[in-house]
Amino acid sequence: MSTVAEFPTDDPAAHVRLVEAALSRRATDIHLDPLQDSYQVRLRIDGQLVPHLALGGEDGRRLVNQFKTAAGVEPGTVFTPLGARRKLEVEGGRPVDCRITLAPCLSGPKLAIRLLDPGRFERRVGTLGLSEGGLGRLQDWLRKLEGMFLVTGPTGGGKTTTLYALLHELASDNRHVATIEDPVEYEIHGINQIQVDRDHGLDFAGGLRTILRLDPDHIMVGELRERHSAEAAVTAAIAGHVILSTLHARDAVSTVTALRNFGLANHQIAAALGVVVNQRLVRKLCEECREEVGLSRAQQEWFESEGMEPPARAWKAQGCGECDKRGYFGRTGLFEVWSLRESDHDLLLAGASESRMRERLESRGHAGLWSDAIDKIESGVTSFDELQRLGLSLPWQ
Repeated sequence: MSTVAEFPTDDPAAHVRLVEAALSRRATDIHLDPLQDSYQVRLRIDGQLVPHLALGGEDGRRLVNQFKTAAGVEPGTVFTPLGARRKLEVEGGRPVDCRITLAPCLSGPKLAIRLLDPGRFERRVGTLGLSEGGLGRLQDWLRKLEGMFLVTGPTGGGKTTTLYALLHELASDNRHVATIEDPVEYEIHGINQIQVDRDHGLDFAGGLRTILRLDPDHIMVGELRERHSAEAAVTAAIAGHVILSTLHARDAVSTVTALRNFGLANHQIAAALGVVVNQRLVRKLCEECREEVGLSRAQQEWFESEGMEPPARAWKAQGCGECDKRGYFGRTGLFEVWSLRESDHDLLLAGASESRMRERLESRGHAGLWSDAIDKIESGVTSFDELQRLGLSLPWQ
């Protein structure tokens, strides 16, 4: 971790230098955390916060004020939570889109800066980390475009990246694609994107109703957060519109329970649902220094106790100059892709429980999230330690 001596905050462009340093380390976020008499600067790299700078209190406040000024916020503003989105020009004249959030804390103003890298949202479905079977099911849906497409998982699981990859596949001159998002992370050429604005009465449900009057071919609803947005999306899907959205659910089947909890009837869910993707993001082992190791006896017993075949081999992180001594470089997705069949719709109409639907999927060889995880452990993409750190649970737990 660097110190203020190595990072002079009296430079009027110190905030730009910090953004440049963060980008060079592949960071997605910068955190300026006030302590009692100092500031800590941390970077989020591959999903984890990493210490970057230790600053004195005055230097930290000076850096915070530079970001405030860049965001058009009065430097004297201390007690009001604020959010702003601005472009900063870094070395080489390259503009970087930053989402800046300010919050008053007991020790001083806290600042979080999200670095909105267009490259993260310009990916195609073939680069997300899907297995051959999962990718095939996504491509099959893209050919047919039938039923609602839901991407599920926790916050920070890569759901928006997957939806944007699908939007890139759908965007064309002969299609009208529209979105309602909160917030719009990245502008996509050829797609009409609407930002949620609750201060002016525009929420997900209201935005969707507006989009439906614009004669769309395909619609993305950023997230189904409550009953009204879920009902509006499902109703539009039943009417024949292609709807893409996200939802918080721990596996594909539990998506059904989440929709039921919004008050949707089984016949509505059965009529609307086409494909459900459940996903997580895991760190990738650095290919320069990863080391193949055998599973420990305890790890083998864990897989066996859960009724899973242990991976034939495993790898562990080492650390080298290429990965900044952390053993991991970049992230990829773990995926479960449930493409609903007629028998699944029959179960939904009958009001089947989660356990009954999982039994049906298991009987036909459906690959869950842990199946993809085991494949990625075995092939050296990630490690068992990373899966433990992620806290990935089994759907029946």
